[in-house]
Amino acid sequence: MSRRVALVCLLLAACVQARSAPVDPTFADDLDLASLRQAIARSRATGDAGTRLLGILEGSDERAAAIQRSFRVVRIADPVLVTAYYEPELAARRTAEGAFQYPIYRQPDGAQPMPTRAAIDAGALAGRRLELAWTDDPVRLFALHVQGSGRLRLADGKIMRVGYAGTNGRPYGSITPALRARGLLPDGSATWPEIRAALAKLPREEQLAVLETNERYTFFRPTHDADPVGSLGVTLTPGRSIAVDPHIVAPGTIAYLETATVRRFVVAQDTGVAIRGPRADLFLGPGPDAEARAGTMREHGVLYVLSPR
Repeated sequence: MSRRVALVCLLLAACVQARSAPVDPTFADDLDLASLRQAIARSRATGDAGTRLLGILEGSDERAAAIQRSFRVVRIADPVLVTAYYEPELAARRTAEGAFQYPIYRQPDGAQPMPTRAAIDAGALAGRRLELAWTDDPVRLFALHVQGSGRLRLADGKIMRVGYAGTNGRPYGSITPALRARGLLPDGSATWPEIRAALAKLPREEQLAVLETNERYTFFRPTHDADPVGSLGVTLTPGRSIAVDPHIVAPGTIAYLETATVRRFVVAQDTGVAIRGPRADLFLGPGPDAEARAGTMREHGVLYVLSPR
């Protein structure tokens, strides 16, 4: 391919993915400024853009006009699908005991082909001393795999935080078709609470059979961070960090997210295997409230990227 043809292809792709905002956003923000300051401080990739934006928000009464003067505001091809994720918490033990028979694995060494989720559940990695801990609920363990990091509450009340270490490299697949085939979910999209309620109707072996239709398996590492760290190595800030497709939004980019329920500045600080195309996955933090909201959030909105002029 010639350099000219390659350049044309890149320009066409850019036109599909983003365009200059035809309507000026208000840049109203529904969160406290301290959380944005924290998110920007945690991400060196924001560079001068973060300092410049904070200066405007802290000192300008006409923020929209000041932002338009200081930044090129580009709207990502819309509608942008906006979902959310959270930091799950699981009961766990350091050794297998009683109901705690489901291991949370470290990533195995070596480059050999990794087994599927079904093979791992059947014991393919047993005896290799890869277990970080054991939990009592395979459905909550599956949620941990999907979210990529979480908190393990041990018998003595102490918390062990685990972070993403890698996967078995197998394809990621939705488990909803398996639940629909069993008559437990209607056609169409399903929220995580609906999926979890459907799984609860099944005996344990049947639950595992459904979960194993998603071949991808996530491995973890113990972390000592006070807050969860995303796949880009940046500590995440609840309500401010988003996971994006890095082919569309560059890591560390400051953006403005607007939906029916969310209007705020965010920072691209994470990615995910399921995050592809014009999409933003908003990190909500730990706890049952975050879990409940993340499980049902599925909105369409607009994402504006801010680039310093």
